[in-house]
Formats: sequence, structure tokens, C-alpha cells
Amino acid sequence: MAYTCAMQNPNYQAVTDAQISFTLPAGSLTDRVILISGATGGLGTCLSKACASAGATVVLAARKLKKLEKLYDVLDDIGPAQPAMVVLEQDKAGPAEYAEIADMLQSEFGRVDALVHASADLGTPTHQMNIEQSEWARVMNVNLTSARLLSLYCLPLLSQSTLGSMTFTLDYKPTAYWGAYGVSKQALQGFMQMLADENDTQLDEQGQHPLLAINGFDPGPMRTQLRRNAFPGELEAETEPPERRIGPLLSLLMRTDRSLTGAALSYETRS
Repeated sequence: MAYTCAMQNPNYQAVTDAQISFTLPAGSLTDRVILISGATGGLGTCLSKACASAGATVVLAARKLKKLEKLYDVLDDIGPAQPAMVVLEQDKAGPAEYAEIADMLQSEFGRVDALVHASADLGTPTHQMNIEQSEWARVMNVNLTSARLLSLYCLPLLSQSTLGSMTFTLDYKPTAYWGAYGVSKQALQGFMQMLADENDTQLDEQGQHPLLAINGFDPGPMRTQLRRNAFPGELEAETEPPERRIGPLLSLLMRTDRSLTGAALSYETRS
């Protein structure tokens, strides 16, 4: 019984109605640089469009060049600021590749105002005994190692922002058959909370709020390709599109609560 309760309590904080309904005011992200990993996925694409529409310079990071180019063109049409894009093979990249990205961001923009980790590799939902080591390594690299390296190399850039934020996309799956994905997502939340704890003593110029807010958000089931891969028999109408779930993520990005850091927000735990 104690174990069951523990599995149901991942230290999540329910989102508020205000966070759910939050949208970006026109021009609210003007002159701000937003880096989004996994930008061409379902959630990443939705977020990229919302940020570009609000005036942000959106830096798109993803694995496939053709998808990046397609999304780049869309953002170039809808936003006043010119986007940028980075091909990042998260299943293979090591410290050198992330250092190169950080150097490019420093050279081009001088800072990063927000970093959102939206990348995810589902792998194969199966018994742990059935997972090939090559798949385990790939999923861990995409879901965990890449987020760690990108975060660490971008910390100096985020510290140059007056309203810096780093947000991790969470998904609590501690039960059977979620494979490497389930393990990686639990580890990702642990990394997020450690990083937030290590940085919460660095305050803004007024000495009132964290200089950098580091939080996580679990949007729950969404109508994305990853969800279809995990639940191929599920009807499309059974889940909401990402557009209906990104309000809390936008709220974190905008730091509507300046004091909030180290929180794991969840759409599904609200009453």
C-alpha cells in the first residue's frame, strides 16, 4: 500500500485555473530569445508558434533538418522576429556539440531568456528484460542526457537574462512496461529539482526572486505522435491537442510567479 501511494505522489503541484487559461499577450516576448529542444514535435511545434506570434526570437533545436526547415518557414511568416534553427542529434551528441551550440548562441544573441526541453523518445513500452541496450542508451540520451548537457551549457547564457527560465517537460510513468522512457522521465524530474535547488540562491538585482526559474510541467495526455505511438488504439478525439494544454507552460516561461522555482506542475492532478 505504501508503494502504491508513493507511485501516485511524484511531488506534483496542480496547475491553477489562471495558468490553464494563460495566453501570451501580443508583443510580450519581443526581444526575447527562446530556445526549444524537440521543437518539431507536437508540443514543441505548438510552443514555437505561440512564442513566435508573441514576438520572440525562437531558436529551434531538433534532429531532422527537413522538419526544422518547414517549421522555420512557418515561424518566419507568423512572427516579427527571424527564427533560428540548430540540428541536434540528441541520441548521439556529446559535450562538444552542446558547447558549439552555446558558443553560437553567445555569438548571435549574447544570452538566452528561456530554455524549454520538449524532446522525447518513447522507445518501446515493454518489460525491462526485453529492452535492448542500444535502445536504452538512445532513449536515455534523448530524454535525459541531452537535457542535462543543454541545460548546463546554457546556464551562463540564461544568467544574462533579467527574466530567465528553464522548463522541463515531465511525464510520470513509474509503472510496469514503460521501459526506458519511464525511467528516463523519473530521472529527468530528479535532475530538474536538483538543478533548481542548486541555483535558487542566485537572486535578481532586487534580491527578491530567483535570477533563474527552473521548473517542470506535465501536460498529461495530448494529441501528439508520441501519444499515438504509445496508445495506437486510442481515438484521436480522446485527447486534447497541445494548444489546449500549453497555458501553464507559457505561464512558466513568462514567470508570472517570479518566486516559483523547483516546482513540478501537472495538468492532470488539478481537482
